[in-house]
Amino acid sequence: MSVDDIVWALKENSEVLESSVMIREVKLLLNVGHDQFNPELKIKIYKNTAIPEEPFHFDLSHHVQTPLQSVSAAPPRNSYGTEREALQQAIAGTTGRIREALDAGHQPCQEWLVRNEKF
Repeated sequence: MSVDDIVWALKENSEVLESSVMIREVKLLLNVGHDQFNPELKIKIYKNTAIPEEPFHFDLSHHVQTPLQSVSAAPPRNSYGTEREALQQAIAGTTGRIREALDAGHQPCQEWLVRNEKF
């Protein structure tokens, strides 16, 4: 069965309220513009039918909490129309927060990446 076949079979099953099918997991070393700081990030991409216009969503292995954020948080949006867009936004959301802190003069720290316990 293809991913789409599985997604639609689950959608048509009256015993399933909502489902997501993981289609990819990637592991990256991020380029945040600092020679000695290239944090590792894992991203899982899922396909579902909950939002038909945006069937692809992601989960991150880590959320970012730099000195500029009082708490770690997931990106405000994680559903997109294409797998490529979901992947690009997962990366950009993470690197953007890190770069903001670096641009503000903070020294990078591995503790900026807070493990996502639900990953």
